[in-house]
Amino acid sequence: MQARLSASDSKIAVLEARISFKENVMEELKKENKLLEARMSASENLTEELKRENTDLLARITTSENKSTVLEARMSSSENKVEELKKENAERPKVAFSFGLTDAGRIGPFNTDITLKFSRVFTNFGQAYNPTTGMFTAPVRGAYYFRFSAWDDRSSSSIGANLYHNGKRVSWNSAYNTDPSYITITNALVLQLEKGDVVYMVLPSNHGIWDDIHNRTTFSGFLLFSL
Repeated sequence: MQARLSASDSKIAVLEARISFKENVMEELKKENKLLEARMSASENLTEELKRENTDLLARITTSENKSTVLEARMSSSENKVEELKKENAERPKVAFSFGLTDAGRIGPFNTDITLKFSRVFTNFGQAYNPTTGMFTAPVRGAYYFRFSAWDDRSSSSIGANLYHNGKRVSWNSAYNTDPSYITITNALVLQLEKGDVVYMVLPSNHGIWDDIHNRTTFSGFLLFSL
């Protein structure tokens, strides 16, 4: 009996040891499972955060793409306008002239009016001013700006320069010099001209004028805009 009891106690001890071992294994597995659950939860949270960030990035990308589309449309519109302006500018006639009268010194007075022929060219874009005839001929219908100045140094004499449009005087300019020094006159105006109209300067009878290498007497004009 004693031997059987001793054998039974041994078996019980072995079983208890095995149970204790399994319980320890179970506890270890529980700990590992909790750790895995914590890591899984953290991973799920990170995944959700990444999803939210991805959604935000997609929204921002979509907004950026929309803005880019709008900017591209505006750029295309601006480029088209620039091309239109370039075309308009290329087609617009370029008309501008500026001349000095002469380097010969005194001119006049004469018994009759004479057309002043400005021969010292500074600019003559469009070749609308003819220094041989003294005539400016409008190449297109439009608004034109004209300016002139005249100089003389003779005392007790008259200086004059009148602007004519198609044979009609539109500006009378005259002064009498009472001092023993120089005298000047100047004027400017805007005229509406038809294509082929002529504008020119006239020295009135009994008036004198002076010009030399210093370009004291000048005549200039240019097209403001076509009509």
